[in-house]
Amino acid sequence: MYPQGALTEPRVLINKGTNQLAIFEDGYLLDVFPVATGRQPQFTPEGEWRVVVKLVYPAWRHPDGGPLIPGGVPENPLGPRWLGINALGTGGSNYGVHGNNAPYSIGTYASSGCVRMYNEDIVWLYERIPVGTEVEIVNNDQNLSALKKYDRVTINGMEPEFPPHLGPVQAGEVTYLPLRQIASALGYRLDWDDSADTLLVSNIEREVLIKPGSRAVTVNTKTYEASDAPFLLDNMTFVPDYYLKSFFGFEPSSEEGSRTLALKAPIDPNGGRVVKYNLAVQFNGKSFNLPESLATLKDGQNLLVPVRPFCAAAGATVGWNDDTKSVEIKMKDKQVSIPVNGSPSKVNGVVAETPANIFIHNDTAYLSLGFLNNIFGFNSEFSEQSRTLKISTSKNAQVVFRLLPPAQLSLKARL
Repeated sequence: MYPQGALTEPRVLINKGTNQLAIFEDGYLLDVFPVATGRQPQFTPEGEWRVVVKLVYPAWRHPDGGPLIPGGVPENPLGPRWLGINALGTGGSNYGVHGNNAPYSIGTYASSGCVRMYNEDIVWLYERIPVGTEVEIVNNDQNLSALKKYDRVTINGMEPEFPPHLGPVQAGEVTYLPLRQIASALGYRLDWDDSADTLLVSNIEREVLIKPGSRAVTVNTKTYEASDAPFLLDNMTFVPDYYLKSFFGFEPSSEEGSRTLALKAPIDPNGGRVVKYNLAVQFNGKSFNLPESLATLKDGQNLLVPVRPFCAAAGATVGWNDDTKSVEIKMKDKQVSIPVNGSPSKVNGVVAETPANIFIHNDTAYLSLGFLNNIFGFNSEFSEQSRTLKISTSKNAQVVFRLLPPAQLSLKARL
């Protein structure tokens, strides 16, 4: 059972005039292949036909008679696969799309009526074409490759590694791209949710939530409605090319007459290890609104929270020790020192067993929520499904923001 938005229905278009074969799925153009067709225009019959026979390493006998040549041997001109079509009322053994043992003939008029492909191409096509697939054969001067806006994509000057024949996919004027290969090249983390059929694409600056078949796109905490929906193909999510500019902040460009889409975007230096993770937060039963610039982060399964607002909400003071290059937190009878170089933290001068996992982003210090729970006795309830975090302190400390004077905070880390 395919999730909503998955492509399933293939169609093949063959143009004898340009010796090209195009493969579509649900109207989306996946790729265009060079082929060889009949030596004479009438040899390869035009019309709308169906695939009625599929064979692996088909045997072959010359139309004028002779011995049967088994499949898989160099002398067999059919190559590794056969897609027999019911052209002119035949049963799928007279006309077909197949491989070859003469690769130099591809792109020419060379056959007795069949359609030849490169062997690696027919093997790929064979796996996508079930019996019953429509095959239309035409004869005109239309370049089927021109139906695709782009045949090449670069990201910061480098080409991503798309699966064979599944790079840019075309639907009318809209080009779709496989998101995983593009986002991964820039250090994004991708997480698929089977229960909701959604894909979360995140780095340290943004979270983008998309759902194949839906035009709703959520960026951080704001939802937009796009003109086109993503779709699934071979367990990959394809998105319209304009998503990359509108929702991911890429800079696309294409020179006049070029069929290359050039994308520019910053690479996440964390490689997707630490990502933005927006949460609805409550402190002691009251909503606790963080600005977008101080949204919570996630490092694997570890939640990271901005030090200053969280500690201040619990009634603690936060400062900076320039001599030891450490964040200093004071709450009641506890004085906590957390070096930014990753050295062990100390509580009242004693090394803490729980790692603080301090992380600096945009001059803001973040700490592991688990560290704050263990050191200060916070009680935290986190729901990944609802994206909520409820925190209570031992005595429901009043929310007080106590900041040190600016002169004492002249450091590179804005806590």
